[in-house]
Amino acid sequence: MAAEPQPEAPTVPRALWAGRILEFAVLFALIPGLLAAGWLRAPLLPLLWTASLYCLWRLRLDGRASLLLLGQPRVQPGEWRRVLLTFAAITVLLVATVRVLRPEVLFAFPLQHPWRWALVMVLYPALSVLPQEIIYRAFFFDRYRVLLGDGPGLLVGSALAFGFTHLAFHNWVAVGLTVPGGLLFAHSYRRNGGLLVVICEHTLYGCMVFTIGLGRFLAEGNLRLF
Repeated sequence: MAAEPQPEAPTVPRALWAGRILEFAVLFALIPGLLAAGWLRAPLLPLLWTASLYCLWRLRLDGRASLLLLGQPRVQPGEWRRVLLTFAAITVLLVATVRVLRPEVLFAFPLQHPWRWALVMVLYPALSVLPQEIIYRAFFFDRYRVLLGDGPGLLVGSALAFGFTHLAFHNWVAVGLTVPGGLLFAHSYRRNGGLLVVICEHTLYGCMVFTIGLGRFLAEGNLRLF
């Protein structure tokens, strides 16, 4: 008996591919490249929020705003335990590294500027983490799955785009922290299909980095926050 013909894979319109590639190039290559080269001098947080609002608008037009609902996320069993154990291990590693290489900066921020440190701990999740997760996880995964597939390429692409943006801080520490961090966050987002876990996870790592003295590599350079 002859085998039944298999259904053909759905074709992606060329116009869709071209539009996504152009959008990707502008958001994740052109604008970060201009910032890194110093040819675009814009306040960082307003630029970040402008990009995130565009991403929200596009997701809404695509009927994908449900990706952003935090009320009933699909959290995998044991997920919080995994997040906390991984965070503890990485924190120990980074604290030990800073203690060896730059002992003078270890915990200098909270000890020397306690009020400023407390303000960063409170404002960082809302002002920085939320727009980044909208852009590099919810938007990136939904919009560029058609280009990168649904496998490792999507995770790696998200992490590299996240790290490339941090070239604007003009130091390799920022990139060295954010590429593996982006891969970790992308993995968490994919596992849970929502932003709640990854926002909490990103907040933990960001606050830890600022606390142990590495935040200067993510908040200095030629960029202004406001």
